[in-house]
Amino acid sequence: MNGTTTHRGLMTVTLVALLPLVGCYEHTIDVGGGAPHAPVVSDHWQNYWLGGLIGHTKLDMEKACPSGRATVEAKQTFLNGLVAALTSGIYSPTTLRVRCERGGHADLGLDEADVAAIVAEPDFLLWVGAEMPERRDEVAAAQAALLDR
Repeated sequence: MNGTTTHRGLMTVTLVALLPLVGCYEHTIDVGGGAPHAPVVSDHWQNYWLGGLIGHTKLDMEKACPSGRATVEAKQTFLNGLVAALTSGIYSPTTLRVRCERGGHADLGLDEADVAAIVAEPDFLLWVGAEMPERRDEVAAAQAALLDR
């Protein structure tokens, strides 16, 4: 055996041994019912060390997704795995992607007349009956009180 054949054999064995280290995995977390097909609002690498033993991820979901519906995907892509393999697992990044349902909270300024106009609408009672049946009688009483004015 010459040196070139030994070198090629050693390289082949090394590559085969490192191949499992570049495997991919994915974790998906749905928040508030999830939004798997919503637009991506964040897509970046998270830094972990020593094969993922050191490091953590903290997301402010109220700030990232005011609607409260999100899907968070944490995955090790081929590129993440390759970087981990090249650093012998010392640096082990993952890709974090956050998808957010459109919508949010609005600050509305309603005075007493605005609220009365909303409550007086006949469709409002139907909506309350469908969405919050336990409050239907309360809204019906409020509508009757508005009619007596």
